[in-house]
Amino acid sequence: MRFRIPPFLPPYAVLLLVVTYAVGALWLGLERVHAITELSDASSQNAETVKDLKDLLAAVTDIETAGRGYALTADDTYLQPFERARRRVPVLLSGLRDKMRDDKVELGLIEDLVSLIAERTTITVTGIERKRAAPDKPYEMTFGRRGKETTDEIRTIIATLEAREQDELSQLRTTLARTLDGARGDLYVAAGVTLLLVVGVFLAVRRLRSFMPPTPAAGLGRSVQIEAPASPIAAELDARLRDALLRARLAGTEHAADAGHADHERSVVGALERALAAHANAQEGDPAHPEPPSVAQALAAIGDAYSKTGGLTVRMAIDRTIRVADPHKAFLILRSAGWALEAITRRKRAGEVTLSFTTTGEGTSLRILGLTDNSSAPIALTPRESEEANALRQGVAAAAGAFAADEGPTGFSLTLDLPSG
Repeated sequence: MRFRIPPFLPPYAVLLLVVTYAVGALWLGLERVHAITELSDASSQNAETVKDLKDLLAAVTDIETAGRGYALTADDTYLQPFERARRRVPVLLSGLRDKMRDDKVELGLIEDLVSLIAERTTITVTGIERKRAAPDKPYEMTFGRRGKETTDEIRTIIATLEAREQDELSQLRTTLARTLDGARGDLYVAAGVTLLLVVGVFLAVRRLRSFMPPTPAAGLGRSVQIEAPASPIAAELDARLRDALLRARLAGTEHAADAGHADHERSVVGALERALAAHANAQEGDPAHPEPPSVAQALAAIGDAYSKTGGLTVRMAIDRTIRVADPHKAFLILRSAGWALEAITRRKRAGEVTLSFTTTGEGTSLRILGLTDNSSAPIALTPRESEEANALRQGVAAAAGAFAADEGPTGFSLTLDLPSG
């Protein structure tokens, strides 16, 4: 038993893969964008935190410098940077507290900064007020070394917080670079998968197009309606005589070197030719049927014979103006059509089979196409079918024509081209 793909599976499987790929690519792309956005926002927040810490340190330095300068010189110009830094410190501390709310360690350090900066500000304000009250007296350090120790602690905490933020910023940048590399790899994979899907869609479309019958030439009917043959027995006898004559001629060609066989084959061919001529004369002499049916009418009758209601349907596009004068060519056309339809019926239970019989620039052309749906039927031609196909191929070659029969897991097709005459 050979595994055979059902006829309609490949197109629908490709479409399902396309839909699945589109949904997966959309989800993966959104996840990548979300991750990159979060990392970018976190990096921006860390950079802003580092900037706020530097601004806070600058404000504390301005408070200390302005207070010391005023205490030494009693110059009011030192009070402007002092007041500006004093107003700015609460805003910076509030912003830092909001940005470090999720980190308990950093939030604790911020709370320590609040008390230390408040103490540093109190020391500076006390010095300024004492200088204002007694501008002529020399500057005295009321709190001793406590002012310097407070400033050093503030600088240490700010340096610790800045180092932590710089470390987090470095980690975020590394993660962002790794995420971008992953996104770039996803793009390469997506490009490869897209290329494969394009090829799959192309094959699926080509497969679906095989379901469509060939477009008939201008002026041709989609089907041919003819009357039932008046004498099926006579038609069957004519076909069998022509089949036997063809086989006898082919056998004579193969045994031309053997004189005994050649004489016998010639006598058989002569007898069959006389029998066929007598049968043709009898048909012509029948007053009820003065003109024998044309090849187009015979093809239509064959197609109708293989069509069944609710089962196999032969959809025909036949040029009714075609006339084949050579009886040998006419027999090859009819016998090839019958052979192809018989082979297709073994491999197809229901559905449409397309049959087109048209004229080309060099002669006549017969096309028959059917998609298989019987998984139990053989894929390749059986020995008997191959033998008949070889006989027809040799007969068509003798008439300077071309015969091609293609069979496979998805369909069966016949192409027959014969020159005019």
